Amino acid sequence: MQHVTDDIVGKHVVGPNGDRIGKVTGVQDDEAMLKGETGLSAEMEDAFQNDDGALSVAADQIVEVTDDEVRVAVESR
Repeated sequence: MQHVTDDIVGKHVVGPNGDRIGKVTGVQDDEAMLKGETGLSAEMEDAFQNDDGALSVAADQIVEVTDDEVRVAVESR
């Protein structure tokens, strides 16, 4: 698990198979807020949709943070 900080804003979010899910646009309530990639599947959208309907990544979904990417595990909330 990683901590969600402003350091990841602007990085691409990548799923376990290397597909881009979106880009981090901000951090709110210890979650990374995302702008989803065009054509994001409904299944992936559901996995990263928070209670408000926005796309976000919780700290427990983050597997690794690199210089360019945030790698995540796809798990339903």
